[in-house]
Amino acid sequence: MSTTLQRTTGSSLAAFPELARLSKARRLKLADELWMSGIGDDTPVPQWHQETLDQRWKDYQAGKTKRLTLKQLEQRLTKR
Repeated sequence: MSTTLQRTTGSSLAAFPELARLSKARRLKLADELWMSGIGDDTPVPQWHQETLDQRWKDYQAGKTKRLTLKQLEQRLTKR
């Protein structure tokens, strides 16, 4: 680990200049790797999470919600 990362504290991307210089695609890949490293098949899922997912799936199957394309999702997120 570089000395910059060892000395730096904080949880924003600005606190990690080496990461901030990576391409967007590489940062997203790294974020996915970090996320997946913290979860596993034995990670407990809170009951309310499962209930929320079940309800959303039922709503989707019933036609109450619709799918978004990746482009539509990106457009919505950039508006925030």
